[in-house]
Amino acid sequence: MSGAGAGQDLCVCFPAAGGGGTTLTLLKDAAARHGLAVLALPNADSVADLDSGRWQERTVETIRRAAERGAARRIVLAGHSMGGLSAVCLHPALAMSGARPAGVLVINTPCPDSSGRIPSMSQLTDPQIARVLADDGFPPELLDDEDMLAEIADGLRADAVVADRLAERIGPTGPLTGLHVLCGRDDRFIPPERCAAWAHRVPGEFRLTVAPGRHNLDATWNTTLDRALTGVLAEEDAA
Repeated sequence: MSGAGAGQDLCVCFPAAGGGGTTLTLLKDAAARHGLAVLALPNADSVADLDSGRWQERTVETIRRAAERGAARRIVLAGHSMGGLSAVCLHPALAMSGARPAGVLVINTPCPDSSGRIPSMSQLTDPQIARVLADDGFPPELLDDEDMLAEIADGLRADAVVADRLAERIGPTGPLTGLHVLCGRDDRFIPPERCAAWAHRVPGEFRLTVAPGRHNLDATWNTTLDRALTGVLAEEDAA
């Protein structure tokens, strides 16, 4: 990526398991408020897609092309939950490709333990997944519908298997120039201590923000998101 010119910096956003949601929308809106071009990309769609390298290859290439088109000087990688794992995993590959990723911003993303494990829905039953979703304010009328719950649970379990593999791929340390972690104090599935553990995995700048809220963010987080993005960009300016 050429460093010539002052183009529009780029924020690449990855979703939580299940894709989309309010948190991803709020993240994209915050990036736009900072004048960043926004590129929303999917996580790997299967373990085979991840292990084969296909997901990484096409994602890095998509990011590079978007950065070239906008003459981006900086690339912010951001993700919610599983999407945060995607962002962390892609950072070194993007740097090796010749692009210039800035720090990474993750939201309610658990740090893998020493064995590469994270809190996961991959082995949970439908009722157990329903309880997790209920704790996060998921509409009860959807959870009470057995067919709807089964469809939701199947999709979340499939994504969780991929998230488990992403977590296994993250080493004890990495080349992250900076990591900003936001987490909800009331997230019962991924508690703040699992997010705070990233401090031991990042040799560069680490910032943790814990605020009232659950796994999915709402509009009360707008100021927090703005400050976090400001921090990521300010670190790159100071580098």
